Amino acid sequence: MKMNQLTWIGAAIVALSLTACAPKAEKTAAAPAAGGAAAPLTIKFGSDASYAPFEFTSPSGEITGFDIEIAKAMCEELKATCTFQNQDWDGIIPSLLAKKYDVIASSMDITAERQKSVAFTQKIWQAPSKFVAKEGSTLQTTPEGLKGKMVGVQQGTSQDFYLTKYFKDSVIKRYKTLDAAQNDLVNKRVEVVFADGVTVTDGFLKKPTGKGFAQVGADVSSSADKAILGDGTGFAVRKEDTELLAKLNKAFDAIRANGKYKTIADKYFNFDIYGQ
Repeated sequence: MKMNQLTWIGAAIVALSLTACAPKAEKTAAAPAAGGAAAPLTIKFGSDASYAPFEFTSPSGEITGFDIEIAKAMCEELKATCTFQNQDWDGIIPSLLAKKYDVIASSMDITAERQKSVAFTQKIWQAPSKFVAKEGSTLQTTPEGLKGKMVGVQQGTSQDFYLTKYFKDSVIKRYKTLDAAQNDLVNKRVEVVFADGVTVTDGFLKKPTGKGFAQVGADVSSSADKAILGDGTGFAVRKEDTELLAKLNKAFDAIRANGKYKTIADKYFNFDIYGQ
């Protein structure tokens, strides 16, 4: 009995020694979710929803419009979950850089100045700018013709920068929204408004509030000053988000090729909004 106990103790000591000398197993990483599948892509969009027909708020409070539907179609191609939030134009780039959202989808002209702060997708659409005044107005939409005249414009837009450069002798009134500028045109606080041509036509001239007003002068195409008026509009992302940018461009190519872009465009326009 005593001999058996000693034998058992000896065996235990040997076993403990072998365990202590054995190499420790490395900790294994947790297995990826869903058998290695990548996490679902979620994209947050920011938009100044006061720019019909491109981005506006529906009576139910939903942000919608051409740009928004295009963004949703791109999200479908990416199988991404996408959300949309309203953001005043003045803070639209700072809020992107502050990571309040991932993409700006808001009729933003692609210009060299903005490209210093953000990266753009390829062109989403392109349209000229227009001057709008009282129907029958004889105003000449030249720097000389608008000398001393009150001209309304949404602040911080390409049209604002264009007026600032070329219409130095006009009295330029800047507004937080285009709606505010158009309201002052109706109330005779300004004599003419300068804005994106599609927005001022569809969002004002074709509405009851725009009755009695019309385009004055010729269209102002981006070729008048591409550095200011840009080369079409694009969606904007932070410069470091190169992977997201590539995915957005690929998705846009897909909806152009499969006809979804045209289907959405035909709901809003009776001309080629993509442009040349």
